Amino acid sequence: MSTTLPTGLETTLSPPPAGADGWTPSRRYEAECRRTASLLMLCDLGAFTGVALVLLASSQLWGFPSDGFAMKSGLLFAAIAPMVFALFNLYGFRALTTSVLDEARAIASALALLTLAWLFFGLLLRPGSFGRPEAIAMAAWLSLAFVLGLAMRGAVRAYARHRNPERVLIYGAGQMGQTLAERIRTSGHGIRVVGFVDDDPIPLRDSLKDIPVLPESQGITPALRETDATRLVLAFSSSPTHQVLESIRTSKFGRLPISIVPRYFEITPAHSTLSEINGVPLLDLRSAQLSHGARAAKRALDLIVAAGALVVLAPVLAAIAVAVKLDSRGPVFFRQERLGSNGRPFHILKFRSMVQDAEAQRMGLADRNEMEGSGPLFKMKNDPRVTRTGRFLRKTSLDELPQLFNVLSGDMSVVGPRPFVTHEAVQIQGWGRKRLDIKPGITGLWQVRGRNDVPFDEMVRLDYMYVTNWSLWWDIRLILQTVPRVLRGDGAS
Repeated sequence: MSTTLPTGLETTLSPPPAGADGWTPSRRYEAECRRTASLLMLCDLGAFTGVALVLLASSQLWGFPSDGFAMKSGLLFAAIAPMVFALFNLYGFRALTTSVLDEARAIASALALLTLAWLFFGLLLRPGSFGRPEAIAMAAWLSLAFVLGLAMRGAVRAYARHRNPERVLIYGAGQMGQTLAERIRTSGHGIRVVGFVDDDPIPLRDSLKDIPVLPESQGITPALRETDATRLVLAFSSSPTHQVLESIRTSKFGRLPISIVPRYFEITPAHSTLSEINGVPLLDLRSAQLSHGARAAKRALDLIVAAGALVVLAPVLAAIAVAVKLDSRGPVFFRQERLGSNGRPFHILKFRSMVQDAEAQRMGLADRNEMEGSGPLFKMKNDPRVTRTGRFLRKTSLDELPQLFNVLSGDMSVVGPRPFVTHEAVQIQGWGRKRLDIKPGITGLWQVRGRNDVPFDEMVRLDYMYVTNWSLWWDIRLILQTVPRVLRGDGAS
């Protein structure tokens, strides 16, 4: 069992006996999973063996010993790599929205274990066989194997999703069920919502009216048969719990994966752990407060990323500064007070993208606020105050780069809640104030989810979920997910 957000607790139930006709709704899905696993294993074996052969053929150019023991052992371990991958479940059950980054982490862990075994057996069987040339060859093998393996796996996964998309049947057509259906449709993971099961659904939202609602009273099996679903998601049905359980227990769903949206999904993180007390499963959540070690790790990541980015992007920063100065009157940088960690105000730093008196003109444009559900936020996609250079900077998010200096000074983090202007932030009360427990970030869930397209209330909920579920891996994922979204200009204005 494992957990994932936003779909919740993932599990696969034991298969009940098939019906008289031998039919189970997951037969085609199981066959496709086996086919995909076989293709993945063949790709891994081919990629790793091919890399080892290339390096073995090049060994003389790199000054290896004549017997090439390290490279020959590398060829052997390339052959057994798929077995190690199997230990990390890289050919088995996948969660509904397992990302490329999650798979990359699993591949890196498997290769790390393989490397340790390679070193151990090499030194045990042939002491002194690993010198500088062998170390270089091993590093090259690992790097090439990782990149090639991940690329080929991505191609196989994409082909499998195109050939047989995941077909999700949602048990419950209430607010949560419909919200989940909308999130699935916009997730970009090759997933289709094929129906709801509910006897007393609320009216479907306009964007979901093409999805059929099947009667719960007839049981799940007819709904699975009619929709040919490959996964069932339980999402707060209005029926009594015992009725839902009875319907599941009596259905012929085979080895169909079932996902459960936790009742308290807003505080259930992806890194929660599962335990049990005498057969009763429990989801164990970490403290919502960051420990001293966690804060130190987050700060270390901030310093490494911010300092590295400033060094690499120094020529870009200089060119932008010149462009801003030549385009319009005013300073190069725009400074504005924002509310930081624990309610402490600070001045955020950006490249100026508007005319010099932009703040004074804002009140005259208040009736043109285009941000849906914006609360106190003000956004316009065609704001007349934006300069020509500023429009380009905003579209590409280059105006945000000076915030790296805010990160170095300790006022901000690379990843964190959105840094609201003080008069906007003070309007957030109650549980939403939890967002102030962590420094605001240059990027975060609000950035990955759509930036200016995310309504104010939803942005506050995303900040709350980030703060209460923080992990270092989540920060790394959000940084990596931000790059393609910024390059595409998603939600920019």
